[in-house]
Formats: sequence, C-alpha cells, structure tokens
Amino acid sequence: MDDKRRALIALLLVGLAPTTSILISFGTEGGLFSQIAYILSKIWMVALPLYWYLKIDGGTLSWSKPERGGYGMAIGLGLGMSAIMLAAWLLLGKGLDDNLLRNAVEPVGLLDARLYIGAVLYWILVNSLLEEYVFRWFLVVKSETVVGTGTPAIILSALFFVLHHTVALAFFGFPWWANLLASSGLFVGGAVFSWLYIRYRSIWIPYIAHAICDVTVFSIGAIMLF
Repeated sequence: MDDKRRALIALLLVGLAPTTSILISFGTEGGLFSQIAYILSKIWMVALPLYWYLKIDGGTLSWSKPERGGYGMAIGLGLGMSAIMLAAWLLLGKGLDDNLLRNAVEPVGLLDARLYIGAVLYWILVNSLLEEYVFRWFLVVKSETVVGTGTPAIILSALFFVLHHTVALAFFGFPWWANLLASSGLFVGGAVFSWLYIRYRSIWIPYIAHAICDVTVFSIGAIMLF
C-alpha cells in the first residue's frame, strides 16, 4: 500500500472517530451505552495515532518540544480570536435561547456551578490538548501526505476538526444560523491552529491559542447558564 493511501485510511479512522462518538451518544439518548462509547472514542483517539506513528510509520516518541518558539504568536492569535468571539456574542447572542444550552447540559449535571468548573478544567487542560494531539499533529501530518503541505493540509485538517462540533451543535438544538456562524468560527480557529502547528511543529503552540479561546467560550457559556 502506498503512503498516500495509507495516510488516507489513517485520516478516516481517526478523524471521523469524534463524530461517530457524538452520533452514538446523542442518537442513543444518553445512558451507559453512550458513556462507554465516549470513553472508547477517547481511548481510540489516543491509542491509534500513537500505534500508527510508532508501528506503521516507524517514528519515535517525542514530547513535541517547541524548539522554534511561537509563544507570542500563539498568545496573540488566541487573544485576537477570543476578542472576535466575544464581539460576535455581544452582537448576536440575544438571538440565542439560553434554555437550549441549559436543556442540553442539564442531563450531565453542568447546571451545578462546581461541576461546570470541573468540566471546564477538564476540557481546557485535557480535552483541548488531546484535540491538538489528534487534529493538529496526527491529522495535519496525514493531510500533508494526502493533499500536500501548506494550505491544502490546513483546510483538510480544519474540516475534520469542525465536523464533530457542527454535529454536536445540531443535537444541542442550535438554530441553523447560529450553528453556521459557530462552525465557520471553528473552521477558522482549526485552520489557525493547524497553521501554527505547521509553522512551529509543536502541538504546544496551537494548544496555547486553543486554551485561550476555550476560556472565552466557557466564560460565555457560564454567563448563559448562570
């Protein structure tokens, strides 16, 4: 099997896992089965890229040390995107029904402020880092093999990144215009994160920008919920 075909298989197996997990979770109306599916999807997203990289690609373990700098760029872009998100919410947020979000998070207990804070910490410190590991490191590298480096790889990896978010927002009941707006923003954010990875070749640089954006998103969420 040639490298391009092998990379395409890796893209599909890993890139579609989050969307599959969301479809199972929301499609089965929650419960134990959906929780198991969520946990298995996370294990899959950690283990398969690592196995593929070590056993199929013949790579070696690395902490993705940021040797080319990029901290200032990451902070600046994170703050800039956060400002845009905040401005969009201030302008258009009145068109959103806060009860949609409350109804979506109530079954998992996130109307409890303490649980919400715990979830936010998990999402920023663990889940967002996992997304950089998957969508920026693994999927960007595989996208470069399939469609070429630079802009094509950035676009393809960003499309995989935005897909599961769009599906989740649809299940949450967001109106189409709000989903379109949010998905467009997520695509741009994913493209920026991919660009940062390609430029600096470390997941920690896009993670810094990603984490800053997450703080803004969850702060807006807290205002809507509480």
